[in-house]
Amino acid sequence: MIDRLLSVCLITYNHEKYIRQAIDGILMQKVNFPWELIIADDCSTDGTTDIVKEYKKQYPNFIHLILQEKNVGPAKNWIDLITTPKSKYIAYFEGDDYWTDPLKLQKQVDFLEGNPDFAICYHNVEERFEDDETQSFLYVPIGQPLISDIYDLAIRNFIPTCAVLFRNNLRNGLPSWIAATKIGDWPLHIYNAGYGKIKYLPKVMGVHRNHTGGTWAMNSQQDNIRVVLETYDVLIEAYAGNKIFKEKLLAGRKNLEESLLKGRVKSKKALWHRIYKRIRKGISFKRL
Repeated sequence: MIDRLLSVCLITYNHEKYIRQAIDGILMQKVNFPWELIIADDCSTDGTTDIVKEYKKQYPNFIHLILQEKNVGPAKNWIDLITTPKSKYIAYFEGDDYWTDPLKLQKQVDFLEGNPDFAICYHNVEERFEDDETQSFLYVPIGQPLISDIYDLAIRNFIPTCAVLFRNNLRNGLPSWIAATKIGDWPLHIYNAGYGKIKYLPKVMGVHRNHTGGTWAMNSQQDNIRVVLETYDVLIEAYAGNKIFKEKLLAGRKNLEESLLKGRVKSKKALWHRIYKRIRKGISFKRL
């Protein structure tokens, strides 16, 4: 029996500077259904663990903590977190991002409750750079279709992590091929899209931060390239029986490889822009 309709899953590691804003953005949500917050902290070495324990004391029946006794790495911490909920829906995001609309969760749950043929609901977010003067922009560009499907996700991941809410199809565990990847959100979106359509709500209801302490920024360019290509390989093998989907994945992988061979990706920041080029399209947040 499901006693909570929604579980908010928040993953964190050394987010002392940001975690309060992330949690406060959850606590401000106005909902009319039973829900919970699950926080997985990967044995942070700053003050993050103390902060989440502080919130737990204030909201003992609402907040549930997964506190790793040692650093297990982002993949294991994510798997422990995302497979814990038994609720009907899951909203997932990272501890350095935050929500800005108090009705975000209610809007997304209302849509999925009224549209059983949809598996995912997401919205737009502001992409914000913390460490330089790069201008903020909207993650999802103008003209994004309001309805999409699994085949669209084969071309690119257009769903911001901090914007997604999906039906919980993980009660029996995470598929092994998802666990084998190092980019959890994109494969997870693809898996969930196998259960229904994807709805886009064209409103900015959150912020995704880019900063030097982020997981992507901390890796070398070569490591990031390897992770993306390896993820393509896992997806291609997992969906080998779906000819059309496999062809789209192969085309995406080839496009990235060709970009690298032509020398168009020369830095970590350039790599980031290249991978998400069709997502952001250089659209300034302040100009919209």
